[in-house]
Amino acid sequence: MTDLPEELFAAVAQEALRELNRDCCEPAALDTLIACDVLVPLPMELAEREAQDLAHLTLPVVELPPWPRTVPVFTSEERLSVALPHVPCYRQLRLGLLAASWPADAGLSLSIDIGHPDSLTFSPDTVRSLLARPQR
Repeated sequence: MTDLPEELFAAVAQEALRELNRDCCEPAALDTLIACDVLVPLPMELAEREAQDLAHLTLPVVELPPWPRTVPVFTSEERLSVALPHVPCYRQLRLGLLAASWPADAGLSLSIDIGHPDSLTFSPDTVRSLLARPQR
C-alpha cells in the first residue's frame, strides 16, 4: 500500500487493528494489516545508513510488559510522535515484509501503535507464522 498517501494507508491499517482487537484471528483484517505500511522508529544516527537497507535494519527494542523484548512500529507519524516524541526518524515498510524478515532466534515481539487504545502486540511465533504468511 506504499502507493497510497500516508493518511489513507494509516486509516486502513488502523481499521484493521480495531477489527483485530475485536477478533484477533480475523483473516481479512490480518491480510489488510500485512499489506499495510508501518513506520519503524530509528535513532537519528542510524537513519541515513539504514534508510534503504532492510537486510541491516536495526530494530528498536523496548520492554513492554508482559513482553520483555518488543519492537514498536506505528501506523502513522501522529501515533509515532505521541508514543515516542524523542524519535525524529523512521523507516517506512510493508508489515508483511518486516514479518518475513523477522529474526527467528531473538525472541522479539511486535507491538503496533503502543500507547494507543488500538494497540496490538504479537508474540514472536505469531509474527513469524501469522504475519509473515503470504496474503490470500
